[in-house]
Amino acid sequence: MACSKKYIFFHSYQLFFIMKQLLSFFILLFLFVSFSFAGNILVGSKSYPVDTLAHFKVGPGTQYTALQLIDAAKPLRVFFLEVDAKNPYIQMKTVLGKDSTITTERPSDMAKRKTKEGAVYFAGTNGDFFITAGQVGLPVAGCMVDGEIAVVPNSRPVVAFDRNTMPFIGTKTFSGKVSFGVNSFPVSNVNTTRNTNQLILYNSLNGHFTHTNTSGTEVLVQLIDTKWDVNKILKAKVLNVVSGKGNMVIPAGSAVLSGHGTAQTFLNTLKVDDEVDINLEISVGTSEKPLLSDMVGGDRFILKDGLVTDNDWVDPNPRTAIGYSADKSKIYFCVVDGRSGISVGISTKQLADIMKSAGAYTALNVDGGGSSCMYVKEFNVMNDGSDGSERAVANGMFAVSSAPADLIMSEIKAYENSIELPKFGVFKPKFLGYNQYGTLLNTDVQGVTLSCPAELGYINDLGELVASGTQNGVLTATSNGIQTTVNIILQDEAQIAFRLDSVLIDNLFEYPIEIQSVIGQNTMKVLPSALNWEVRKLDICVVENGTLKGLSNGKTWVVGNLGTFKDSIQVQVEIPTTGTMVQNDFSTPLLWTLTAQTNWNATLSSANLPAGWQHGCAINYQYQSNRAPSVKLAYTMPMYSLPDTLKIEFNTGAIELSKLIVSLKANNQTQFSSTEFFNIPKNIDTQVSIAINKLIPNSLDIASFPVWFDYMTFYIKAASQIVNTNYTLAIKEISLCYAGLTVSSYTPAVLSTLKVYPNPVVGNEMRISLKNAAPQLIRLQIYNVSGQLVRTENLGIQQAGDVILPMHGLTTGTYFLKIYQNDKIETVKIVVK
Repeated sequence: MACSKKYIFFHSYQLFFIMKQLLSFFILLFLFVSFSFAGNILVGSKSYPVDTLAHFKVGPGTQYTALQLIDAAKPLRVFFLEVDAKNPYIQMKTVLGKDSTITTERPSDMAKRKTKEGAVYFAGTNGDFFITAGQVGLPVAGCMVDGEIAVVPNSRPVVAFDRNTMPFIGTKTFSGKVSFGVNSFPVSNVNTTRNTNQLILYNSLNGHFTHTNTSGTEVLVQLIDTKWDVNKILKAKVLNVVSGKGNMVIPAGSAVLSGHGTAQTFLNTLKVDDEVDINLEISVGTSEKPLLSDMVGGDRFILKDGLVTDNDWVDPNPRTAIGYSADKSKIYFCVVDGRSGISVGISTKQLADIMKSAGAYTALNVDGGGSSCMYVKEFNVMNDGSDGSERAVANGMFAVSSAPADLIMSEIKAYENSIELPKFGVFKPKFLGYNQYGTLLNTDVQGVTLSCPAELGYINDLGELVASGTQNGVLTATSNGIQTTVNIILQDEAQIAFRLDSVLIDNLFEYPIEIQSVIGQNTMKVLPSALNWEVRKLDICVVENGTLKGLSNGKTWVVGNLGTFKDSIQVQVEIPTTGTMVQNDFSTPLLWTLTAQTNWNATLSSANLPAGWQHGCAINYQYQSNRAPSVKLAYTMPMYSLPDTLKIEFNTGAIELSKLIVSLKANNQTQFSSTEFFNIPKNIDTQVSIAINKLIPNSLDIASFPVWFDYMTFYIKAASQIVNTNYTLAIKEISLCYAGLTVSSYTPAVLSTLKVYPNPVVGNEMRISLKNAAPQLIRLQIYNVSGQLVRTENLGIQQAGDVILPMHGLTTGTYFLKIYQNDKIETVKIVVK
């Protein structure tokens, strides 16, 4: 039976790569692969070798990078976003959890909810620390959203952006006032509890109400200006004035001025339709007063003017940082994972070193731990949060694209700028597609044609590069006239291993032995024909050009050699003697476990079999009342060889069934899957069929075999049963089908609508004989034994009769022909000689 093999490497860091692949490969959505990285990263006093896991553009002016910092004791997984602040289509935007200061939301949900035409929130991270008891979700430092203050900045540092995407990091101070005529009154705060003699401004980021008491006056105002801004005098119109009531409703886009004591006296001078001036100022530590638009807070500077600060949070934790370059033209987001075997976490001084290595000049530590999250629109969450799932947080900061909608792809790029391949490695890069503005349109561009110089290798029939050459080279990729290149570096002694420890085959299924190599984050195939092969028992199987073929029943070892590499695979051959074979004839009832209601006195024996049966067994019971009567037979057993179809033959006698459930699983699955049958007749021999390719997710993968049988349960219609009456349900056999057409439905039927011949195919064509009564739309697909599509033929509307299918270009071996007839799908195993 086929089993997965763990890779064994000679160097400790290579062993670590395999661990990281098994633990976090899906975190990076299997698309992220490594390319060469020159140099190390200095973190504190330690120099880390670096494996670049991913580096590609994710939006206008924005690059994503994922790194593994390699150390056996303290590995680190690091994620970056580098945003071009000068790109005309980019703005930095804060999002509050559900647009309120007192609630939380996952960063990915924030971005998806806020995205609309002309404003695509395509990448970003979590933001500020927040209150976790009482006012849960309230950011602890300053927060602004599109010019509106959500939380007034305090002694904690913040990162803020003006309306031209200019960044500012530091401690900010707030002041404000409301003026009417020659009179004015200071604004004490925004969206917080109103105290004695204070004037508080409440906006819709506070929620739907002010949540104030009745001891004051509240004035509802609406901007005359087009948008809220700080460091600018805004004009607003009074819509309503209410005293002694409190908790005023805050309509979207409006604000409430709420005053007590002396502030109330000032507000009582206002009446409906008056115009007031509102001036809210936030200093950035200089004489400048920019039109700040968006802000999130943190807890400390970690990098200031190129220098790492001394205020270290020494505990190793997951971390998030936001910073910018010396000229403020680049914005940097960074997330470092922690609390796991692939990334242990870091201190804030170490985080500063990592930010500095990326190009940051000034940076701020924001919320970390389980809150640390990096989001990219097309891939969702990029890092592996220490909570095990994405945490809902107070706010997030995002790069937002205003680029015009354009679905025309004008650029393709490989995920990998440079790929390391083992000698005879087989690989096809994945490509990203972008429009003219740098918007990511396609994460897996299809129809890309590859070409390469002969010194590097060749492109096989599946469009993959086979690195059979002797020199490094450049792989050229072309799609609809768009070209890109990838550097290929050949590694003579890359570590390789067989994908499977063992395999089950027959004499028809030809298995190209799967050999894989792991370099960094890349897993790739190695050409099996490049290896020298040794079969321990030559009468059991043979290996020709790396393809395994069964000869006779038995078990043996097959050994492959390539350079210094050597590995082995155990091969078991099971050859069906006929097209249909009996898997189990129930002649040994003791092998089966019978489950029925305890007061039925149910037995399993050869007694009371239907007339003419030469084998089988019968479930005999005396019915007693039950709300959901059923009988179950269980026996976990492997099915012989590589069947196309499993059939069960039985006779229910006088018993009426509501349904039958049969449970099977593939060898490479952990869970069994069940199939249900209905409308089962009584008093006649009945056969149900299960198409293996319908039940198993990938029946073309040799690792799926053997298929395991688990149980079958017969559900009985209670209304058809009579108390104290004896009943018999007989099961004759479980049989397996190996040749001809695969049954494509869960009903017992022989497919007679078509015939494929000759099979095996000799020459360059085969014929499909259609017996359909009415014209049908016919489409064909041919897959190799690895499950890869190698040919598609659209035959259009066809009458009954023979259709010729050209077979030129197919190498010798076993294939699967999938035939689409209108909405019906059937699969035929074919052999090309």
